[in-house]
Amino acid sequence: MATPQPSKQIVLEAFDTLFNKRNYEAAARFWSPNYIQHSAHIEPGRDGLFNLIKSLPDTLRYENSLLVADGDFVFLHGRFSGHGRPRAWIAADIVRMQDGVLAEHWDVLQDEATLEESRSGRPMFGASFAEPEHQPVAADPSSLSVGEARTIVAPLYDALNQPAKKDVAALLAKACNPDYKSYSTNEEWLNRDQLADVFRMIGSAVPDLRWEIKDILTLRDQVVVRGEATGTPAGELFGAKPTGKRFKTMAIDIFTLKNGKLASAYHVENWVGALQQINS
Repeated sequence: MATPQPSKQIVLEAFDTLFNKRNYEAAARFWSPNYIQHSAHIEPGRDGLFNLIKSLPDTLRYENSLLVADGDFVFLHGRFSGHGRPRAWIAADIVRMQDGVLAEHWDVLQDEATLEESRSGRPMFGASFAEPEHQPVAADPSSLSVGEARTIVAPLYDALNQPAKKDVAALLAKACNPDYKSYSTNEEWLNRDQLADVFRMIGSAVPDLRWEIKDILTLRDQVVVRGEATGTPAGELFGAKPTGKRFKTMAIDIFTLKNGKLASAYHVENWVGALQQINS
């Protein structure tokens, strides 16, 4: 069993090394290679965590206000700011230590409330209310960075990774405006709720569906994402019966932004090629 004081010091140094200093080589010494991740916002394992941090703006910062250790467990109350979203996140993190490194993690994230929103009149973090974060899209849309664009689109692609296990509607609401339109042709489109149904349908047919962002380009208020979808259908997919074979296909999405969220998308996926792989 780890002793409380060293565990607390190790976890604080680990968080500072990864989130504030962005020193991935040094941070690897603090996280177990077999790291277990329970967060709904982060891909599995140590690589999932590190890749997420690499995708966020360089302004990301973690601040800690409370730290409690109990045996192998360390409990943290902190704030993540500078991640490209309008509000800082107040985080409750639980870390299990094993052999002096971080072995397992759970978290709860909440947008930081303003003074006007706080019914208690007290701040969620520290002794004073923080200033609101800058909007991810600056006044001059041409200044949108790839990191900012990735932060905006991330919840939508998270919803496409094993959708049957996700709250798809909540993730789409996080990424997209209420009047979002998803175009599959130049004229035909689905609203956000209809798109959530499509994600669930594909996720039901392909339980191990994975949708990976391969490349991002930005141009004023538009974001172009080149993605790759992979999976092994366990049910009927677009009329094709499962054969036990796996597919890999490319997708192109052209998003337009409004008020820091996705307003519309024109998308093309090579499902014909995917079905040919399944049936070959």
